[in-house]
Formats: sequence, structure tokens, C-alpha cells
Amino acid sequence: MKRIRNLAVAGCTVFLLCQCATQDEVRDLSYQIRAVNKKVDEVRGSTVDRMQKRQASSVSRIDALQGEVMQLRAKMEEKAHQEQQSGEQAEENMAGLRTMIEQSQADNEQRLKLIEEKLYRLESNIDKMSQTRIREAELRAREAARRAEEARRRTVVAAEAGGDFIRLTPEARKKRVDASKKVEAAVAQPSVKSAGSSPETAAPVQGVSGGDLFSQGVALYNNKQYAEAYKTFERYLAQNPRNDKAAATLFYMGESLYARGEYDLAILDYQKVISNHAKHKRTPTALLKQGMSFEKLTDHETAKIIYKKLISEYPDSAEAVTAEQQLTRLQ
Repeated sequence: MKRIRNLAVAGCTVFLLCQCATQDEVRDLSYQIRAVNKKVDEVRGSTVDRMQKRQASSVSRIDALQGEVMQLRAKMEEKAHQEQQSGEQAEENMAGLRTMIEQSQADNEQRLKLIEEKLYRLESNIDKMSQTRIREAELRAREAARRAEEARRRTVVAAEAGGDFIRLTPEARKKRVDASKKVEAAVAQPSVKSAGSSPETAAPVQGVSGGDLFSQGVALYNNKQYAEAYKTFERYLAQNPRNDKAAATLFYMGESLYARGEYDLAILDYQKVISNHAKHKRTPTALLKQGMSFEKLTDHETAKIIYKKLISEYPDSAEAVTAEQQLTRLQ
């Protein structure tokens, strides 16, 4: 009960205090409340406007970014598509290029085979022509040797029969010889046109003494005594047919005949070097001089064949360079 009474007293006290406030204070308080509410409304309105504007700006920016992202995505997709197309086109081009290269290689191999076949046939024809011309030259040389031997015999017979006669010297000059001279004077130096003359009929070497026959022959050749040199080499070869100097001996025999202008016979000795001693150091020179001999005989076509053979078989030799120059001159 005491508590209830206390509460009642307190309530009455508060009521009385409230009644004591003046109306002016109530109005001031009401005015302040309204002012506060107005400011709150203003703050609320400005804040909402700013937030709305910011939101609108953010939305606009987001839309712009989304548009740019979409454009970039479209460009990337387009670029990826173009790259894919380019890759496919490149693969097609590479495939076409490989096909063209393979076809070109096949065509080139076919052409190369045809060229090789043509070259083989050409070489065979050249060899056949060369052999044919060499055989013809050998026949001409034998015929020339036979005619020379017959002329010498006729000269000897004429000398034995009496009267004046004409004697052929190795230098191919004509001299008048008196009939009272002995027949031996007519045949003291037989012609060397017969490449097969025996060593026994060769005249003794004059002007050179000492040393073997090969050295004597070289000395005679260097002294331009070509007829005597040929006979000396011929005797040496008859005694040493398989000597290591056989190729050089045949070469010097050909050189001696060439120096005397007996080109038909020189061709035969050069051919012996070429056929029997293909790897000898004198062989390229023998081929060159053989071609030059055919030139001297005005057989330029055979000369060209010989020069081409020299260039083909001995391309690194100095003689091949000379042969090329000769071929250029004959064109």
C-alpha cells in the first residue's frame, strides 16, 4: 500500500509540473520541432536527389561499360573468326604449295632422267663417232704410209735403173741426185712415215752419246732432230714395251711426228697413249695434241669431239682450259 501511495504522489507531482509550463514555451518547442522536421526533410530530399543522381550516373556508366564490353567481345569474336579463317587458308595454301613442290620435284626428276638419257646417248654417239674417225684416221695414216713406202721403193728402183731421180728427205724437200752416186745414199735416211718400221732399220743416233735410248731420244727431240728422235724412241719402245716410260715414249714419238707435220701418224701414237695409258700425266696433253692434229688436217668436227672429250674426262687439267679456248675459236 505504501508503494502505491508513493506512486500516486509522484504522478500528481508530474502532472502539476506539466501544468506549470507556459504556452509560450510550448509554442517555441513546437516551432523548433517543425524546424527540425523541415531540415530533416530537406536533408532527406537533397540526399535522395544526390543518391538518385549518383545512381543514375553509375547506371549510365555501367551501361556504357557494358556497351564497350560487348563491342570488345564482338571484335574479339570477329578477330578470332578471321584468324581461324586465315589459319584454314594458310593450311590450304601450304597444302597446295607442298603439292606444287612435290609435282615440281617429280617433273624435275623426270627431266633429269631424260637429260641423263640424252647425255648418255650423246656420249655414246660421240664415242662411236670418235672411234669411227680415229679408225678412219688410222686407215688414212696406213694408206699414207703405204704410199710413202711405195714412193721410196720406186725411187730406189729408179736409182738402180740409172738416170737422175728425186729423193724425199725427212724435211719433205726435193733434191736432184746424180746417178753415179750409190743407191745407199738414196735410202740413208728412210722416211719415218711408217710408224711400224723395225728398230733395226733406224739410223744410228748422231750428235748424242751416252745414257739410255730414252734419254738420247729426249735430247734429240730437244735439239729438234725429230726424225732421229723418233727412231731412237722406236728402238727404246721395242726393247721396253711394258716399261714405265712407255707412255712418255709414245707421247714423244707423236710429238716428233707432229713437229715434222706428219699429223696422220702423230694421231696414231697419241691414240696409243690415250687408249693404253689413260691415267698417265701425259694423256691429257696427248688428247689436246690429237685434237690439234685433226685441226691441222682440217677435220674440225673430229677436233671438236676430241676437245670435248678432254674437257669431260680431265676437267681440272690445264689442257682442258686450252681445249675450251680451241673450241671457242672453232665455233
